[in-house]
Amino acid sequence: MRNFILTILSILFLFLSSCSLQEDPRSLASKQITIKYDGTQCTPHESFVPQAQEIEITLINQSAFDITWYLVFGPIDGKFEDLDPQTILASAKGNAGQATTSTFTSPSLPARYDSFCVRDQDSDKRSLTYLLVVQPYEE
Repeated sequence: MRNFILTILSILFLFLSSCSLQEDPRSLASKQITIKYDGTQCTPHESFVPQAQEIEITLINQSAFDITWYLVFGPIDGKFEDLDPQTILASAKGNAGQATTSTFTSPSLPARYDSFCVRDQDSDKRSLTYLLVVQPYEE
């Protein structure tokens, strides 16, 4: 009987230890984000921010190129041009080899938004990231 209980407890322990808990995105939201550009990609690939808040963005540009970070939202139907002025919700400049800080207001609608790091002299050189706008915890 004791071996049976130990076996059941072992199986239960293995089952519980293999389960992963997903962190609530609302707890990941911050009013400050940092994006690094190394010349080919931006990291992190996703950032979490609270909805309708002023966000401080720091761009760390480790490349030899000036870049611009764009937050965009495409239309539901029709052709999407990612750098069309009507689709740009926010932008920030990053000078070559420098860290720059600016602010923007996050969208009011919780959703996943596309964002790009784009070389200023070559708009074909871009790196896609995501900004996840979440509804913050009620205080």
